[in-house]
Amino acid sequence: MRWQARQKSSFPFLPLYGFLAFIVVCLIIWAISLYPRSNALVGGDYLPAPFREFQPECADYVLENSSFKDISRIFDCKTYKNISDRVIVPLSLQKNDISLDNWQNNSATAIKLAPWPEIHPRAQETKVPILMYHDILPEKEVFFDVTPAELEAHFQFLQEIGATPISIDWLISHLRTGIPLPAKPVLLTFDDGYGGHYQYVYPLLRKYNYPAVFSIYINKMAQKTGRTSVTWQQLQEMAADPLVQIVSHSVSHPRDLRLLSDADLEQEVKQSKQILEKELGIPINYFTYPEGKADDRVKEFVKKAGYRAALSMNDLDEHFAGQSPNLLTIGRFGQSRTREVVPQAWGGDPLPRTDGGFNFATTIQKREVEFPTNTLVLISGGIPKTIHADSRYQVEEIIAGTEAIAAVDGGFFSLKELDSNQMIGPVLSQNGGFIPGYEGEIDKLEGRPLVIITDRWVRYLPFDPARHNTLEGIAAEARNDLKVTDAFVAAAWLVKDGQPQSRESFGTLYGFDALRHRAFWGINQAGQPVIGVSRDPIDSMALGELLVQAGFREAVMLDSGASTSLAYQGQSQVHYTPRPVPHVVALFPPTETYIVPISHVGIPCVIFADSCAAGS
Repeated sequence: MRWQARQKSSFPFLPLYGFLAFIVVCLIIWAISLYPRSNALVGGDYLPAPFREFQPECADYVLENSSFKDISRIFDCKTYKNISDRVIVPLSLQKNDISLDNWQNNSATAIKLAPWPEIHPRAQETKVPILMYHDILPEKEVFFDVTPAELEAHFQFLQEIGATPISIDWLISHLRTGIPLPAKPVLLTFDDGYGGHYQYVYPLLRKYNYPAVFSIYINKMAQKTGRTSVTWQQLQEMAADPLVQIVSHSVSHPRDLRLLSDADLEQEVKQSKQILEKELGIPINYFTYPEGKADDRVKEFVKKAGYRAALSMNDLDEHFAGQSPNLLTIGRFGQSRTREVVPQAWGGDPLPRTDGGFNFATTIQKREVEFPTNTLVLISGGIPKTIHADSRYQVEEIIAGTEAIAAVDGGFFSLKELDSNQMIGPVLSQNGGFIPGYEGEIDKLEGRPLVIITDRWVRYLPFDPARHNTLEGIAAEARNDLKVTDAFVAAAWLVKDGQPQSRESFGTLYGFDALRHRAFWGINQAGQPVIGVSRDPIDSMALGELLVQAGFREAVMLDSGASTSLAYQGQSQVHYTPRPVPHVVALFPPTETYIVPISHVGIPCVIFADSCAAGS
């Protein structure tokens, strides 16, 4: 009986192994189910390497809060996890034209960082203003004080013009990589730790959902006389908010760090960082020079203390962040220049595409690119379309009443009648349908660029009068299911496959080598449509050279000379009255925009590493 009982209890080896196998399978399935959660962000974007060193629950916290406005705090999860009432603010940049979806093969492409502390060449071309405020109080005591009402008026102005306040971490990642920023980016900074920063500024930041930097010097916290000061308790509350970034502003705010001994300088720079980190429980990665005074020795102490960047100021040399000497001397503007500099803000073009693709999903931006020999007025972004008017008008009149943000004069038109809208070549427009070219002149256009536009791409083909003067002939060039929406014949190629065109390529085109005002449009390296004009007269070959330097992948010349005209937001952008035209290339607002995946920004890697792989 005992043997039988033992035999009966020991016999089911197969069910036991089956049960163990079942447990193993369940564990595998459970691990697989967790993998996207602990190693990937929304849409399959991989978690940046620094996050993998966190506790599992911290990685979950990051992922559950992976869509937020201030990306500066994501790597502070391990530190901040236990802080109560910590809320990650949802990202609400609907006009965001950061698009790394255009950056092909992201998972295999390394983010190229400028050697620290240099600024990336792409970032040097952008215009990101950093606004500097000091005390905020009901009644001004000095000229640079600001009242709460004035500050809110500034915030309302930022809102009205579509500006996007960003975090300092986002700015530093831009300065190191050239990764573009949202429309009209601006960084808000408040110096010294006044009581008004907590009483007035902080509530307004929360009201408008704007991130900001507060530069704190330690002795201010214990100050009992003079102007009010923020308290440690208030500072802890602010530091726990993802909208707020605390940076060191020294211990005692000496007027000139350059005059201090090495021992005193080290105390001002290093000890202030240590105290803030101990009291607030957060890393302090940035420094702000008191009164902006610093030399190479001071910067070396800042570097040795572990700061990754430093804010400066110079009343005689205010400039955009990208034009700063380096990351240890980042310039700022006084708050009095807010209405002057913020409208100029520009966060850069989307990153170049390597696949020859297109991007019709970015906001429309105007900028002027200055060269030693000429200035180009460029308007990029949006969706390209043409408009064929019923007669001849100024460009701004043609786009009036439409949704077009900007337009440039288009193809050639017949001069036989002053009110004719007859084009020399065929024209297809969404507003006027297809009209064949003028038979008596169409042969003159052979070999010139035939512009074909669909909802997703643009092509420039040599015009064939026998094949392309019918709608069927033009539609056949699409060679896919996309419908050709617009077509016309341009004057000549200025840039082809990223190369300026030679004198020989213009053939017998009239006046190609003369100095004339020129109109053009094309596609830049990011795949965006770009329209523009030369500010001064220029010949075709020289224009092509400048367009390549300005980042064009393809560009064609439009009807130029007396017809050269450009309009933006209802206003002419040329300093003369051009000849009225019947046809324009216009840019319309995009129907969709992109939000940058957090993993591609790579904030921890970009701030602390020397290189990092995108999506790694």
